[in-house]
Amino acid sequence: MKNNYLVVNNCTDPYYNLALEEYLLTHHMEGVIVMLWQNDNTIVVGRHQNAMEEINQQFVKEHGIRVVRRTTGGGAVYHDLGNLNYSVIADRGEEGRDEMKHFTGPVIEVLRELGAKAEFSGRNDIMIEDRKVSGTAQRIYKNRILHHGCLLFDSDLSVVSKSLNVRSEKFNSKAVKSVKSRVGNIKDYVPDEITMDVFRERLAEKMLEDSGYDMLKLPEKELVQIERLKREKYETWEWNYGQPINCAIHNYKKYEGGTVEVYMNVREGRIEECLMYGDFMALRPASEVAGRLTGCRYRYEEVLEVLQEFRIRDYFGTIEANEVAACICCVPE
Repeated sequence: MKNNYLVVNNCTDPYYNLALEEYLLTHHMEGVIVMLWQNDNTIVVGRHQNAMEEINQQFVKEHGIRVVRRTTGGGAVYHDLGNLNYSVIADRGEEGRDEMKHFTGPVIEVLRELGAKAEFSGRNDIMIEDRKVSGTAQRIYKNRILHHGCLLFDSDLSVVSKSLNVRSEKFNSKAVKSVKSRVGNIKDYVPDEITMDVFRERLAEKMLEDSGYDMLKLPEKELVQIERLKREKYETWEWNYGQPINCAIHNYKKYEGGTVEVYMNVREGRIEECLMYGDFMALRPASEVAGRLTGCRYRYEEVLEVLQEFRIRDYFGTIEANEVAACICCVPE
């Protein structure tokens, strides 16, 4: 029988926390691992987002907010000590299982038990009434899957709207005016006696119920490796902001499954360089697709043919191959 583990992580350093999460995913290949954690005053951008475009650089600098890129898809989120983050690392389910709904199930159960009318909505959101209280994201590594989410318990929502830039194209309804108007705090929907500590305890119990578990304590040699990963990857400008190219072509489209943004250089009719951004729900890095497009002729049909070599849902979530190709070649919808 495989062991199940709970990781008690009291660190609030975002660079360390994401390094720890990645290390657990790539080095602990058996059992279910649950980790609850918090980041202090941080913007966490999605794996495929253009950090320079997503963040209000001046506000972030003036308020000492750190910026770090995660390895999963989706959009940028603000973390403070009013948030509770959870990570679940487990074996991948059978083909066809809705992993997002599977892993958010225990979270929604806890919220409902506490009196909040929570439900899963859209691509990756947990909603209470008309407010988003959590976004979630996933990635796969070999036979393992990482699912994580950021739960807004008592977050400073004014910082959320001020620290992020949101393109007007992302909003379909004129009634939605800002990020702040779309999100809410869990504390506003549960009894006053439910504190962050109580919520954390209830969530851990729910995620690990029906199975025994051990506290996962990492040996010193693994802690050294996590510190190295933090220093050499998550603290670097190259990882968090990336090295943009001087591009000749810049295309952007919004689909039901998220946004796609492409920067390219094309020479003599062939794609020389390609960077792909967006808030799509990827399980694998879109850079693998972008790399395969290098050398491809800049024609919709040939770009689509390359895209169809991939299991496209792993790279762009519910965005279809023909939609990605239409953004790359700027084909009208």
